[in-house]
Amino acid sequence: MIKSDGKDTLHESVKPNKDLDSLTPEEIIDIVREAGIVGMGGAGFPTFVKLKPAKPVDTILLNGCECEPYLTADHKVLLAYADDVVFGLKAMIKTVGAEKGIIVIEDNKEDAVKLMEEKTADIDNIEVVVAKTKYPQGAEKMLIKNVMKRQVPSGGLPADVGCVVANISTTKAVSDAIQTGMPLIERVVSVTGEKIKNPGNFIVKIGTNTKDLIDYCGGVTDGDVMYKAGGPMMGFVLSDTNVPIMKGSNGIIAIEPDNTTAVECIKCGRCMDVCPMELTPLYFAKLADAEDWMGMKEKNVMDCLECRCCEYICSSKIPLVSKIKAGKAAIRGMK
Repeated sequence: MIKSDGKDTLHESVKPNKDLDSLTPEEIIDIVREAGIVGMGGAGFPTFVKLKPAKPVDTILLNGCECEPYLTADHKVLLAYADDVVFGLKAMIKTVGAEKGIIVIEDNKEDAVKLMEEKTADIDNIEVVVAKTKYPQGAEKMLIKNVMKRQVPSGGLPADVGCVVANISTTKAVSDAIQTGMPLIERVVSVTGEKIKNPGNFIVKIGTNTKDLIDYCGGVTDGDVMYKAGGPMMGFVLSDTNVPIMKGSNGIIAIEPDNTTAVECIKCGRCMDVCPMELTPLYFAKLADAEDWMGMKEKNVMDCLECRCCEYICSSKIPLVSKIKAGKAAIRGMK
């Protein structure tokens, strides 16, 4: 068992690596793996695996679009660590052998757009693209479709269309691992929502108790509150805040509880109108209730982003995403 000495000091093994020009792609992948870097937008997929795509990649897309409303962690990282983000992108471009990198930032972050344009003005293979602020712009398949005009095939990955999508905080962590030797032990977390007394973005050690973080923000305004890990749309409800901050914890929100009650579907079709993947959520609900998992699979439920747009707009307030998740889990369990 490793015991803490109670001192916030670096171990002698934490030291800068060679300069980027001297590192090989294989060495960069080893550094990223040893640093424990994962996707920090919420998915938590190991970054070293993403940097070894099975197919040729021509573009690295740096996702500067916040995953959800309320959250501003990536925006803060862009402003505070612009040079590190650019360095991390350069490292990723070299590692996967891409031709260029594109930093995608939403049009409501003018300060970040201006700063990144200044930082990349003299770099030929990196450009900044301004995207419309529209949820779920930050989903990687939507980002590829809107920026690259490429469609990731059903059941496919970004590499299938020549892209790798990386999160801003993840890219900064890659820079830290190379330039300082620092593993991923902390991240920026948005603590916000109308119930938080003093909302803000904070550098938080991985493993910090969520309750302690909320208390640091002054707690909540009243007891009638719903906590979510993540954002209001794709985040999951916390019944107990005595849980640790993890590598993918981009936000903790405290909002008004959802006391709506579901009624029978009226087949208005609004869920289909708003689905970014052009799926049919109303059928997913019916098929899930009947436990017709093959029927859900045939209607491409596995392509669902779980963005919750359908549930948000639903006139009957049906918990569509929970039904979709149940269907996906059942399909994955099929032999």
